[in-house]
Amino acid sequence: MSTYSPALSIATAAFELGAAAWALRGPGRPEVLRPLALLLVLLAGYQVAEVFVCAAPHDVFWARVAFADVVWLPPVGWLLLLRLARPERRRWGHLTAGAFAIAGFFTVWVFADPRFVTGSVCQAVFASYTHPTLALEAYGAFYHLGLWGMIGGGIAALVHLDGPRERAHVADFLAGTVTFVVLALTTEVVYAPARDATPSIMCHYALALAIFLARVIWRERRSHGQALAAAYQH
Repeated sequence: MSTYSPALSIATAAFELGAAAWALRGPGRPEVLRPLALLLVLLAGYQVAEVFVCAAPHDVFWARVAFADVVWLPPVGWLLLLRLARPERRRWGHLTAGAFAIAGFFTVWVFADPRFVTGSVCQAVFASYTHPTLALEAYGAFYHLGLWGMIGGGIAALVHLDGPRERAHVADFLAGTVTFVVLALTTEVVYAPARDATPSIMCHYALALAIFLARVIWRERRSHGQALAAAYQH
């Protein structure tokens, strides 16, 4: 078994936290940049948790923190998409609120159920987890449905949006999500040890999403600058 190295997690977390700080500092629409920054912080949060998991694999506390962190990615992703797409139908908002409620339920379950995760094994650059009950299957079903909801919602938004900036934002969000989901699922199919390491594999590949989200931040900055320049000229 290859010895675990935290280098990838540390480098990824540094990029994601730096991008989150960039999103929160400077111009741009707060209603877009705040959930975007939160999404980046959650991605970084898993990386930090994994470093602690692998520093003490027999202490399940940090494994629970990792699972509690990851479960919020889909609802926050839905919220960001909601802010980007601004759909007129209330159903989008209700679905997002429901996803937040379910994520809260799983967060409590992760810490309340002593058998939710009972151990971890770290190798190379990822961590796999031991789970003796079906709790993780229910958790995984919600997580994967949430990711596919991000993809489906992104496609629907691209179909209905007219504004070039909003379409570009959603396209980046969708490209980042599709990239990391496809890469992670492909890895799990072709590399058997990765099948018990879904959170780890997903979050490492989610660096692709973070890179595309950085493009959204950059575009927000540029749009704000262009608006100021146009106002100054008039």
